[in-house]
Amino acid sequence: MRRAWLVLALLATPALAGAPLTILFEGDNGGEVAPCGCHANPTGGLPKRKTVLDAAHGPNVLVLDAGNALFRNAGNASAADLVRARFVLEQMGTLGTKAMAVGVRDLSAGLDFLLSEAKKSPVKLLSCNLQRGGKPVFEASMIVEVAGLKLAIIGVSAPGPIVIGAPDVAAVGTVEAVRAALKKLGKHDVTLVLAASNYADSLELAQQLKGQVDFVVQSGEFRGTQPPQRVEGSDTFVFASAQKGQALGKLTFEPGKGKGPISDLTAAERDRQHLEFVKGQVATLEGRLKAAKDPKARADLERTMQSIRERQAALTKTVSLPPGARTMKLEWVVLNSSVADDPALKAEVLKIEPTYASN
Repeated sequence: MRRAWLVLALLATPALAGAPLTILFEGDNGGEVAPCGCHANPTGGLPKRKTVLDAAHGPNVLVLDAGNALFRNAGNASAADLVRARFVLEQMGTLGTKAMAVGVRDLSAGLDFLLSEAKKSPVKLLSCNLQRGGKPVFEASMIVEVAGLKLAIIGVSAPGPIVIGAPDVAAVGTVEAVRAALKKLGKHDVTLVLAASNYADSLELAQQLKGQVDFVVQSGEFRGTQPPQRVEGSDTFVFASAQKGQALGKLTFEPGKGKGPISDLTAAERDRQHLEFVKGQVATLEGRLKAAKDPKARADLERTMQSIRERQAALTKTVSLPPGARTMKLEWVVLNSSVADDPALKAEVLKIEPTYASN
């Protein structure tokens, strides 16, 4: 039980003016409503997600989904699959999910099914490039005001025809579509793309739009929890989005003075730990140099010392943040046995997934 409280403490965000923006995101849920994985430590499930999101709720918190949430497979949706998809979307709305990108698996029962369900849900479905008959079928973007910031959210779907489930629907080029959506947006502070496409395409999108987009959250490959990927030569970051509802990404963004590069605090902390290790190496080498009598041995030690001191200087620079710097930090909240199930929601899930009773 103590571990559960530690998880909830991690998510707690003060509801104060000027507090950092916290984005809790998911993707690649794949129609899951109950834990998925080993019986010894069942991970995921909507009842655990509700426990975490209820604890994290606040005016500075935003919940988003990168898509591919509603169905396990692309196409061939059964009657049971439709029940699960409706339930997942309904619960996403109840749990405060603001927006979701439309992925291929979300169209498994066809576009008309998804459009019909979307009308009943407070979750805004976004895709700037999904078309039927050459016309867009979803809104491309939205602006949300949270934590004193205007956050622009753009949804994008994997390029190409949706052959299975919705053969009359196609997603046109992603980069051009996102650029067009950006032009239509008003003034805002942060730009986030929900990309329901594979990781390689999402990296390419971020590379092409570096300087215009801050964050890209990707779904489509069940990649699991991973560290953020900074696009080389830019302040654009790409995040995978866990898999099968097993974890929530927690992105904490501090706007600082609103200028300058975004510093990755996760990487900075890693570099800080490495710096302490390097300082220990320097101290050890200094002792060896004092004791060394052989000229060749001293020369070798001095070369090694020079290399380590150069590394020390580089690390010192990376861990030093300028005043008012913009920062981000990514953490993963794994929905394992340390997180309690919400009892009422578990009772509802049991009607759909009876095997959950043994977990």
